[in-house]
Amino acid sequence: MRINLFILLLLLAPITTTRAQDINRSYHRIGVLLGRQETQMQDQQFSPLIYSANEWSGQFKYNAKYNRDNWNVALDFSTGSLFPDQFADRQIYNTTEDIEGNITVDSVFIHGSTLTGSLQLGYDYSFFQSNTLDFKAGLKARNQIMYPSTFTNLGIMNSASFLINLEATWYSGSKMEWSAGINTPVVGYNTRFPYSGTVSQPNQTLFEAFFDGGTQLVSFGDYQQVNANLEWRYQLSYDVGIGLNYAFTWQQYLIPVPFRSYSQRIGAMVDMTF
Repeated sequence: MRINLFILLLLLAPITTTRAQDINRSYHRIGVLLGRQETQMQDQQFSPLIYSANEWSGQFKYNAKYNRDNWNVALDFSTGSLFPDQFADRQIYNTTEDIEGNITVDSVFIHGSTLTGSLQLGYDYSFFQSNTLDFKAGLKARNQIMYPSTFTNLGIMNSASFLINLEATWYSGSKMEWSAGINTPVVGYNTRFPYSGTVSQPNQTLFEAFFDGGTQLVSFGDYQQVNANLEWRYQLSYDVGIGLNYAFTWQQYLIPVPFRSYSQRIGAMVDMTF
C-alpha cells in the first residue's frame, strides 16, 4: 500500500510543479531593439534588376503573459540606402549648351532609400509548459507598409494580413532563455499603388500594372511570406533584461507580376519587466 502511494505521488509531482509554474510565469514586459538589416528585392513590375538595401532597423514591443495566455504588440521600422547590385554607382547625365555654344555635361549619382514599417498584435496559447520548455501557438494581425524610393520607385506595397504563429522557448537557467519562432500569413489584403513609367519584360503586357496595381484579397496562391526569428535573452536584474535577436523574412507577391524580397536583421535589445 505504501509503495503504491509513493508511486502515485511521484506521478502527480510533475503535474503539480507544472501548474505552479503556470501561475508563477506571469509578467508584463516592454522592450526596444536596434540593429542592422540587409534586404534584397526584385519587382518585375518595374525592373528585372535585383536591388539591395543596407538599413538601420528597430522595434518597440510589449509582451504580457499570464499562465498559458500570451499577448504581444510590436512596432517595427527600417530605413536605409537602396541600389541595384549591377549598378551600385548609377549616374544620370545631363548635357546643356549655352547661347555661345559652350557644352556642359553634368552628372548626379542616383541612390535610393527604403522606408518600411509594420504594426502587429498577437495572441498565443502555451499548449505545453515545463520547468525548461514552453511551446505556444497563436494568431497575429499585422499591417505592413513598404515604401522604397529609387529612380524607378519600385516595391511599394501595403499588406494587411492574418498570420499563424509557432514559438518555442527553452529556459536554460534561472536567468537565461532561448527562443525560436516562425509565422506566415494565411490571408492578406494587399495594395500595389498605381505606377507610371513601368518597364515591361519582352512579350509581356502590363496594362494592369501601368494604370492601377489595385487592391486584392489574397491567400497562399498569390501571396507567400515566411518570418523566422531566433532570440537569446539574459535577465540582468529583477526587472531589466538584455538580449540578441536574429530575424529573417522572405516574401513573394504575384499580382500583377512577381515581386520578391528577403531580409535579415541582427539586433541588440533591452527590456523591462514589471
